[in-house]
Amino acid sequence: MYNHPLYSVLYLILHFTVFRIKIPYSCKEAFMKRLFPWAVPAFVLFLIVLFFTFRASPVFPPAAERPAEQEEQASTEVVILTTTDIHGKCWDVNLLTGHEEKNNLLRISTAVRQIRQKYGPENVLLIDNGDLFQGTQVSQVQLQQRSAGTSNDPPAMAVCLKEIGYDAFVPGNHEFNFEWDNMRGVYQWLDENGVPVLAANICHDGSDPACARGDNAFTPYIIKTISVNGHDHKIGILGFENTDITRWDQPANYPGLMFRHPENDTWSMAWEAGLYLPQMKDEGCEFIIVSYHSGMGEAGSGLRFGINTEDQGARMIRESEGIDFVILGHDHTSSYSNTSRTDRAGKQIPVVNGGGTDLTKSVFRFSEDPEGRLVWELTDSENLNPGDYEADQALKEKIRPYAAAAEAEIEKPIGTTGDGWDQSYEFLTRQTDTVDLVSKAIMEIPTRRLREKYGESGTAALKSVAGLDHLDVDMSVNSFVNSGYTVSPGDFTMRDIYRLYTYSNTIYVLPIYGRDIRSVLEENAEDHLKARRINGQVYIYEKGSNFTNLVFGGLNFTYDLSKPKGSRVRIEGFSNGRPFEEDTLYLASVNNYILGNSSCGMRSFSEKDAIWSQADDENGGTIHDMIAEYVRERCAAQGELTPDSFNWHWSVICPEDPDAPSSSDLEAAATLADQPEDGHTYVLYHEASGTALTDKVKGTGLKGAEIEAYENILLAPLPENTLVFTARVNDDGTFLLSDAQGRYLSAIYGGVKLTKSPSKNDLSLWKSVPGRGGMNLINMGLKDNKALQYYSQSYITFSVSRSSPFIFNFYETEGE
Repeated sequence: MYNHPLYSVLYLILHFTVFRIKIPYSCKEAFMKRLFPWAVPAFVLFLIVLFFTFRASPVFPPAAERPAEQEEQASTEVVILTTTDIHGKCWDVNLLTGHEEKNNLLRISTAVRQIRQKYGPENVLLIDNGDLFQGTQVSQVQLQQRSAGTSNDPPAMAVCLKEIGYDAFVPGNHEFNFEWDNMRGVYQWLDENGVPVLAANICHDGSDPACARGDNAFTPYIIKTISVNGHDHKIGILGFENTDITRWDQPANYPGLMFRHPENDTWSMAWEAGLYLPQMKDEGCEFIIVSYHSGMGEAGSGLRFGINTEDQGARMIRESEGIDFVILGHDHTSSYSNTSRTDRAGKQIPVVNGGGTDLTKSVFRFSEDPEGRLVWELTDSENLNPGDYEADQALKEKIRPYAAAAEAEIEKPIGTTGDGWDQSYEFLTRQTDTVDLVSKAIMEIPTRRLREKYGESGTAALKSVAGLDHLDVDMSVNSFVNSGYTVSPGDFTMRDIYRLYTYSNTIYVLPIYGRDIRSVLEENAEDHLKARRINGQVYIYEKGSNFTNLVFGGLNFTYDLSKPKGSRVRIEGFSNGRPFEEDTLYLASVNNYILGNSSCGMRSFSEKDAIWSQADDENGGTIHDMIAEYVRERCAAQGELTPDSFNWHWSVICPEDPDAPSSSDLEAAATLADQPEDGHTYVLYHEASGTALTDKVKGTGLKGAEIEAYENILLAPLPENTLVFTARVNDDGTFLLSDAQGRYLSAIYGGVKLTKSPSKNDLSLWKSVPGRGGMNLINMGLKDNKALQYYSQSYITFSVSRSSPFIFNFYETEGE
């Protein structure tokens, strides 16, 4: 029996682990005969004691029998939720259009509640990154009442922040569209109701004796506590406002404030971050969130205010160490959300941006290292569509009174519009009656205000000081952004005015020399207009930012885009009869946004040059009030408003060069096609920018490569990495686009990418819709009519419009 394998194993165990006696293996049988009668019971007893010893030990306690203090999990999931650029959307209906508004705080509230239920409210952080209060009548009606002194109630957006339970709010640039005293009261209300307002780079300029220069005007950061493995750990939230507020808003809205510290003479946000990160670390912060109302912005060269200081997100990360998570906004794109950038230490820093429509959700798993320090990993990051959630009915009832007040405001009758209005929406590339109405109002009303302010005696004094010989406004310089509204015959209410002109800008009147007027026009022609002759017809495309693409009233002129740079403007004179002369002073009404804006020709002017402004006038108000006053007066005088009094003219032309070569004499890489055909190969070309789609990734989009187009062809050779797509066209006209490597052009939320196979849910499926000078490419898988867009040197997806950033053409390649 002692030859049984079990006894051999027992022998070896006792031999090598218990007795350590050197007994030859050949003697094992004799050894086991003597040992076994008592060794086996002893060994069994040893195993029993060992079992109960370890069972009672805390080293490996069974989960069901662990003490309560050891029930804490070794890791904690923490969710960071963010919104940005909501622009007043707190109601489920757009009161101006009557359309359903899905991306609003009512739905976001529901999404937040569900996420808190899943992860625990103590493990969810919720931050808004600014541009919250401006944008809708519901969001602004209470601000108007507060400004007029008829109410002290908090505005609707502040109520939403409180009720939803935001942990922090960072002001955006549009928060400074409103009077400082008004907004200061709102910020105080938020602080008192549990929503701290953070802006570490806004400080006092020293003009107020009660506040030293450089002192913080807002709370710079807050510290939150999370529990991990039964221990408390600190998370810091640091807020930054955009540095460039003074470019866009009037000083009355930020008296005594500056948007960088006095020592930060480079306007660097990395400098500002470096001021606070060590402080926060010293206070025990182990994880630091930066919420910065700015776009990604490489700002690669030396910083110059107004040139590349507006969007410093990437630069701030690149030049900083100690930031763990970044929230961006301002640029209204989610194309780079849920990506990362490398910091100074080589660490990848996650970045999110809701783009003005989404709720971003980032899930971190926090745990401790052996020394008890906080460690983490990002396990999930995505942009959620608020439209996928139901509205929070309890919050809706709290906002209903604001919606009712806004409805009453926009229904106020102003007058009647007669016949004769054109219905063109090409506001930036041709003269339209809709834009001319705004131009006329902001010239005529300020002219009367000037005469009221200065009178006859004042005119003489003003002439001696400023060199002016008149007080009537000669022209307007404005930017024009709306969603496609045009004036039609019928009743005209405040609703029409708000649809006509989107932003609550204010008007300044300033003297300007003729030579400066020409310079502004020439720059606008170069930076914002492009002509293309296609199929024998000239198409004019707008390019660059529409916010600084200027429109002019009261001036008779022509853009000739066939002329060389600097010689494209021909000015005839003013509609009031004054001749145009280079060295003569004229009066121009200008909106506050473009006054001093470095992105347009008005950069050298400021509010200090103005001889009158709405900000200083006892009547106050905005452009909306000025338009309403003008319409009322015209209707009172003639019964209805017609475009007959818009007595100036301007146009954009591009005459054909008789000496230009024929396209047949040039080497073509691709030729214009009407629509994609099955099995044919194409280059996808954006006419306004002169670029074709490439496979180079930029954020969540794809870069473009410049290609020269001439008439109906793209000139050879095609740049490296240009995508040549094969079209697969379905019976219903929808199509797939795949490149030579078999990759498909597929949409993602806020961007596009190349996928190895057609994406699910029709994200690789597209359709074309005719547009001016090309077509819109609408994705069949994305919600809310998302289309391909060329924005900030990248091809992305966004809600479609009829403007040039959404206009593309297919060019069929030769010999494919």
